[in-house]
Order: sequence, then C-alpha cells, then structure tokens
Amino acid sequence: MKEKQISINLKIGICDDDICMASDIEKFVMTYCKMKSLGFDIDTYYSGDRIIKDLEERVYFDILFLDIEMKKMDGVMVGHYIREQLHNDSMLIIYISSYTQYAMELFQIRPMDFLVKPISPQRMYEVLDIAVRLLNRKEISFSYKQGRNFNKILVKEIIYFRAKDREVEMITTNGVICFYEVLGNIYQVLKDHGFFFIHKSYLVNYDYVDEFYYDRLIMVNGECLKIAQGRRKDVRKYQIEMLCGEMNDGN
Repeated sequence: MKEKQISINLKIGICDDDICMASDIEKFVMTYCKMKSLGFDIDTYYSGDRIIKDLEERVYFDILFLDIEMKKMDGVMVGHYIREQLHNDSMLIIYISSYTQYAMELFQIRPMDFLVKPISPQRMYEVLDIAVRLLNRKEISFSYKQGRNFNKILVKEIIYFRAKDREVEMITTNGVICFYEVLGNIYQVLKDHGFFFIHKSYLVNYDYVDEFYYDRLIMVNGECLKIAQGRRKDVRKYQIEMLCGEMNDGN
C-alpha cells in the first residue's frame, strides 16, 4: 500500500552558528520540499540561547537541524533543554557536527539522526525522507499562527474553540491559547476529527463532551456550554451519528 503523503506544512528549524552551513542546510531543505511538493516554513538561528527563547514562547518545529559545536549554549545543551525542561519528545532532532565522538552524550536526547559535515545533498535527502515518514505516522496536529510564528498542537489536546471579537480562544488541556483566525476556517480543517458547532462562536471537540443535554453541554473540565437554539437539532443529530459510529466500531 502506498504511504499517504503528509498534507501539512513542515515547520523546520535550523540552528548553526556557521552562517554558510546554515544557508546550505536551508537550500537543501527547500530543494527537497519543492521536489516532494511539500509545504514548508523554515526559521534559522545562529545561537542556542536564541532558539531556546523562541521555543519557550511556544514556537514549534517538526524537524530541528541542530549544530553541536556552538558558543555559549551548544547543541547538546539545547537538546537536553528541549527534552527535559520543555518536555518535548515529539520534535525530530537531527544533529550536525564536524566530529563523530558524541554518541554517548546524545543518547538521552534521542536524536533522529546525526549528519557529519560536510553534508552531501543525497545524505540530507535520505534523512528528510525518514523524517517525513515518521511525521506521517504521528498523531494529527492542528497548525495555527501567532504573530509571525506558525505553531502546532495535537488535536487530542484541544477541548474547544471560542470566537471572541477578532480572536479565537483555543481551550486546551494545558491552558488557553489566543490567535487570529475565522472559526469557520478552523471547522473546515477539523470537521473530520470530531469538531462540531454548538453556537456560531463555539466549536467543540466531541471527545471532551461529558454530558449532552437539549440546551447545553457539560465538558470534561466541568464547563457548561450553551447550545444555540438554532443549533440544537443539528447537535442532537451529530450526537446520534457519533454514537452509532462508536457502536459500529465496537462490533
């Protein structure tokens, strides 16, 4: 069976204090993504402390090319920070170095691969092929934009969306995230993943509904969400469809 191609943009980070090397990696990645018809967004950093600052502000990367030999905060320190302080185990870290003696130091960081400089285009493309296959097997994520940054969150962590003025509040299992978007556009992306409208300003994840009532929902976090009068029939119909689907899956 042919493997399904990834349908979301690849968010790629490059962190190398060698400007020429960082530029070469960026060119390799751009060429690969264009050959494979993949959407991509690349951010380049020239120091470990700078990328850490952005990661702390919820900037997300699917793939991070990380140089080991950097001044101040080197790639090993950045890797440990990502895994141990930010508790991010899903980012695919690909280390880059002129040397090969780092195997034991990198063991706990669980990198996806290790590239030795100088890097050939063929070697880079082989690594990217593996990364894309791994990303295709991961759980579904939702991409959103905050300012100039594109971030991601696993769909299973989203409880519901609430439109407020020109912003959307995304209520998650870890707090509230605000960004600018039209709720209808979000629905088009997530309608096949259990999200449904209960009000023009509320888009809910079915998996987080604890109790259904005629005029309201009780969510697993204890919140009570009102169902708009004009939506009650559709919500009831959707509930029945989901229940029938669950029963069929169980047979």
